[in-house]
Amino acid sequence: MTTTTPAPDLRERRRLATQAEIEQVALDLFARNGSERTTVDDIAAAAGVSPRTFFRYFGTKEDAALGANRAFDAALAARLEDRVGSSTSLGDLEDCIADVLTAFTAEAGSIERMLRVRCLVIEDAGLRSALLRLDAEQTAAFFARIAAATGAPTVDLRTRVVAETLGAGLRAALDDWAARRDQGEDADLVATYRRTCATLRDVTAA
Repeated sequence: MTTTTPAPDLRERRRLATQAEIEQVALDLFARNGSERTTVDDIAAAAGVSPRTFFRYFGTKEDAALGANRAFDAALAARLEDRVGSSTSLGDLEDCIADVLTAFTAEAGSIERMLRVRCLVIEDAGLRSALLRLDAEQTAAFFARIAAATGAPTVDLRTRVVAETLGAGLRAALDDWAARRDQGEDADLVATYRRTCATLRDVTAA
């Protein structure tokens, strides 16, 4: 049975619009001045909100640039929930990630912010540290979801290897995609991810 997610009401749409505006402004300021020289007050003023309103949405100034990354993690978590107890294979899990990437590619604002973050972290140490912290925060939950999806009773060695393999492939694909887009190439994210998965299989089979 297919269920339809209800459309957000007016208040929720306004909340999402404000959040997206703050994220966009944060990325603009980070690109122009760097995260170290950008303050919460700077972001709030440029977004037309108070610092208090800023902190309703984000805990730190770096968090404001990582909203799309958090949304991706949440979407992937929801997608993996559908696989709980289904003895999912590595290929099935790669398909789950590809499906979420496809959905994000259809959302111009979200995918553009993810692209900008991947480009910015190359030069911005503060934002790079924040992204690494976010990855660390998500690791334990990701391991548990992979265990549930593959039918493992605990997060055992095999689960960790599968999860780390998936994570490494996704990060490599995102970095390669961002680098190629930064060079002016019209690179497709999902195709880049699929190619990365194939390359990973070639490497591990050697």
